[in-house]
Amino acid sequence: MKTIRRGDKGKEVKTAQQLLNHKGYGAGSVDGIFGENTEKAVRALQKNYGITVDGIIGTDTWDSLEVDGVLKQGARGPKVRGLQNELNARGFQAGTADGIFGSKTQAAVKALQKAGGIAADGIVGPDTWAALYAGTPGGAQPASAHFKASEFKCHDGTEVPAKFYANLQKLMALLEQIRTACGGRAVIINSGYRTAAYNKKVGGAPLSQHLLAKAADIRVEGMTAKQVYDIANRLNPNGGVGKYASFTHVDVRDGRARW
Repeated sequence: MKTIRRGDKGKEVKTAQQLLNHKGYGAGSVDGIFGENTEKAVRALQKNYGITVDGIIGTDTWDSLEVDGVLKQGARGPKVRGLQNELNARGFQAGTADGIFGSKTQAAVKALQKAGGIAADGIVGPDTWAALYAGTPGGAQPASAHFKASEFKCHDGTEVPAKFYANLQKLMALLEQIRTACGGRAVIINSGYRTAAYNKKVGGAPLSQHLLAKAADIRVEGMTAKQVYDIANRLNPNGGVGKYASFTHVDVRDGRARW
């Protein structure tokens, strides 16, 4: 693949956008135009994989975009580092992202496999890659170490639509961070995804992030809403955090909001 950068157009850009979206980096529309959103997605991937963060897709970045192949204990390199970062983001505790597939990474892979209903052999093959990136549209339901998609379904019984899986995976990653910062206490989801009808019924805002599966109203056992708010406020600088008497609202919108 040739090197591509912001301003470029064509089939190589489309390929990159598809791969970035597949891995959950949010490149936006697959239109073959290397714009701001694509560059931001590339930079996020490069940071995650320990590659020079320049927003340009060269040899190392193309290699990191590819998810084919098998990784197992003893493997080394950027793909392992990216795997470790993805596992950690989902709460599977792969340890330091050092690019070395050791026993801790293997244990994290087995935990992911168990959560995804895959044979827990500690080897990252096609099924495990699919489970790791389940938050992309068309994949399996998202899951993390301590959260399942079923916890976020609307109170009218509607499951989270597949088109919002990437949003939910990002929300789960934030909740895993909050759970860790709360000393590993259970995070209880009071309200997750909402259909438009249910959101209207409960008096939700017309543009509520709950409608996109980007939001959750939570409480943490043994902690006050104020304590949880303070933690969420620190861990979610670029999203939404709201303080209420008995719960805390968190969301992964594109932009800071506080109330």
